[in-house]
Order: sequence, then structure tokens, then C-alpha cells
Amino acid sequence: MDPTLLALRWAHILAAIVTVGGLVFARFALLPGLSELDEESRQRVHDRIRRHWLPWVTGGIALLLASGLSNFLLFNVRVGEEGWAGGAWMRATHYHAIFGVKFLLALIVFFFASGLVGRGSATQWLRANRSLWLTVTIGLAVVIVMISGWMRQLHTGPNEIVAGDGGVMIEETIELREQEPRREAGSDADGQEGQEADRGAPAQDSEAPATPVGGEETAG
Repeated sequence: MDPTLLALRWAHILAAIVTVGGLVFARFALLPGLSELDEESRQRVHDRIRRHWLPWVTGGIALLLASGLSNFLLFNVRVGEEGWAGGAWMRATHYHAIFGVKFLLALIVFFFASGLVGRGSATQWLRANRSLWLTVTIGLAVVIVMISGWMRQLHTGPNEIVAGDGGVMIEETIELREQEPRREAGSDADGQEGQEADRGAPAQDSEAPATPVGGEETAG
């Protein structure tokens, strides 16, 4: 595997873990804990959390965008260079449409995540009901993860061997495995027939009529 692609994938996964993990913690641990405090104390805690958490959210979003778009572009280049399905793989799998849906959902998640931890008046409606919008954001993040898993399954390609690639042609491998027992059975049958033929040859010789000794004298 290309080290660059591997590093980008690691960065994408780690950024997603940090960002979505923070949302889950805020929804199911932080908010229930703060609900026991008075309004002034809750606001003071939120302000302190914002100062520490906002750089992580901003950095996570930036890393997700950079690594995600880089992975997408590099994968498109790979598919084109290797000629998957004769160049028609992207259209046959609707890969670009699926990526478009995932990208739009990701933009919505980024907006909600940054708005929930921000302080601008334009996103105050999100913070006015943090519990609801955190739940919506987490739900959208789960949908994105599911779409990503679907796209990852598509990355296995058209099951064709590419020159210099260490992959395996799955269909041909299965067919060969199915043919091996038949070849072995045929070899055993041929061997048994040969052994029976070898045993039958002496029997035929023994059954042949023997030439009587002194046959000429008897005839005379």
C-alpha cells in the first residue's frame, strides 16, 4: 500500500474518532451532568469547555476535509490508471453520487458541531437546544459512517488482477478451488482403471487355451 494513502486514511479515521467522540461525550455525559447545576454555573462551564474544545473541533474538521478530499482524488486517479471495469467502474457503482451524499452530510455535521461549540449569534438557535441538535448531529455522523463502510466495500474493485498488484482474482480462485476436487476424483478413477487393467491382463492369459505338448505327434 502507498504510504501516503495509508497516512491519509489514518488521519481521516483519527480525526473522525476525536470529533464524533466529543459529540457523543457531550450529549450523553456532559449535558446530563450539567443539568444538575444552576443556569449561571452551566454557562460558566460551557464557556470554559468552549475555550478548550473549539480548537480540537476546528482542527478535526480541517483534517477531515483535507484527508477526505485527498483520499477521494487519489482513489479516482488509481481507478483511472488501472482501468477498473474498462474505465466504467465509477459509473457502474455510482461512486461519485454516493460520495456527493456523504460530503453534503459531512458539511452539515461540521456546521452543527462548530455551531454547538461556538458563540456567534447566528448559531445561537443550536445552543438553545443542545440536547436535540447534538442528537441530530450524532445521527448524521452515524449515517456518514455507514456510507463510508459501503464505499469501502466498493474499493475492493472489479476482481481483476492488475499487473504488479498483489491482489487475487476472487472469482477465478473460487472456480479453481471447485475444479480441484473434480480433477483429483478423475485422477483417482484413472488410477483405479489402470490397476484393474493390470490385474485383468494375467487373467486373460490364464484363460487362453494352452497348446498341447506333442500336439503334432497326436495329430499324426
